[in-house]
Amino acid sequence: MHNETASGQSPVFQSVRSEAGKARINAAVASFQNRPGQVQPSTPEKIAAIKAGFDLRAMGPQDIDRMFDALVQAGHPMTAPMLLLNSMGERFRSHLSGLSGSAYDGSRQLDLIAVAQLQIQRARKQGGSSAGWESFLAFLMPQPPQERPAAQPPVDHMARLAQQAQARPN
Repeated sequence: MHNETASGQSPVFQSVRSEAGKARINAAVASFQNRPGQVQPSTPEKIAAIKAGFDLRAMGPQDIDRMFDALVQAGHPMTAPMLLLNSMGERFRSHLSGLSGSAYDGSRQLDLIAVAQLQIQRARKQGGSSAGWESFLAFLMPQPPQERPAAQPPVDHMARLAQQAQARPN
């Protein structure tokens, strides 16, 4: 990492040990954070926005496929609840009906929350494990946005990176 200046400007990471260097880093971070139109949302924020865009109480199989694809595109890990969601979509159900030779109705709406709650009740009533359905229900429920930590941790992280870069021989 080179510490080059642009048009006579002093480098941002010239010295993170001095108060002036720390002030430059704080100003650079604040400047970056004050551009909400240019800052991309984090993966959890993207995932929450995707889930909020669907009516989990009335989803068609095509909607389930679209939600699944959007979650994968946003970087959601392939977990058991994700696989269960995928198994309720049109692609999986039509493939399954093709294997079994039965007819498939892709127009039927599903209440995913009610399905999960019913399966939890059935599992408990039969003495089985409801953990898989409980994790699916938790997956479906919107997560409250996590508060971002104060601005200090990113500044500390940037300062450590700058110190490491200065300590390396060129």
